[in-house]
Amino acid sequence: MQKEILKTLNQIEAQHNVKILYACESGSRAWGFPSPDSDYDVRYLYIRPVEAYLKLFPERDVIEGPIDEIKDFVGWDLQKALKLLMKGNAPLIEWVRSPIVYKDNPWLRENLIKLFNEQSDFNTLYRGYFGLAKNNFKAYLTGESVKPKKYLHVLRSVLACEWIKQKKTIPPVLFKEVYEGLLVPGTPFYSEFQELLKITAEEKERTTGDHFVAVDKFINEFFSESKGPLLSSKEPVNVDEYDKFFLECLRREN
Repeated sequence: MQKEILKTLNQIEAQHNVKILYACESGSRAWGFPSPDSDYDVRYLYIRPVEAYLKLFPERDVIEGPIDEIKDFVGWDLQKALKLLMKGNAPLIEWVRSPIVYKDNPWLRENLIKLFNEQSDFNTLYRGYFGLAKNNFKAYLTGESVKPKKYLHVLRSVLACEWIKQKKTIPPVLFKEVYEGLLVPGTPFYSEFQELLKITAEEKERTTGDHFVAVDKFINEFFSESKGPLLSSKEPVNVDEYDKFFLECLRREN
């Protein structure tokens, strides 16, 4: 699969006249809880030739596709990625820390995280994960029957918020590292949580079932208790530092 993914990335570069700086796996495979029928969510960052950023009407800053039954490719222009990084975009931060990398760029990865840690506010990352948890909860866990894997999507974001609150660092991408660092075994919630992990690993994503009472209670208590700012805010984001970083990337890659 690695060779097939790299071949597609090369085709994207040629078709769209871009340079892919970094590509990785996102979603459940990167988080460590794929189902037997999970697809490959390939995400990447790219940069265009310098003149493309000087046009009156710039190119679109997202490339979507190709998409088939087992692979899904989406790329963001580095300029878009930096604007989102300023806002604490959780998916982007996970991309550059993914344990599954198809095309690596250590300098880019390390310096994007350094830029966020030095210039941005952890409240933005917390709010990003909180929003993901809330939206996924409303979309997937409010019906009479639920897909067990969707519980893990919500719990991932909930526990990421708890990680930021308790440890004041960026949460690990691997879900196991997050829950082992936070959860206490022996509770009704933990027993149901382990059952969710087992079901997700063994059954297809479309599997549906009844609600998990202790897990529902855990999630609802999180939402009711999580109000207001998390940490003391930093000074406003220094946009100049993001501009400098973008220009340095243009210089390095063109």
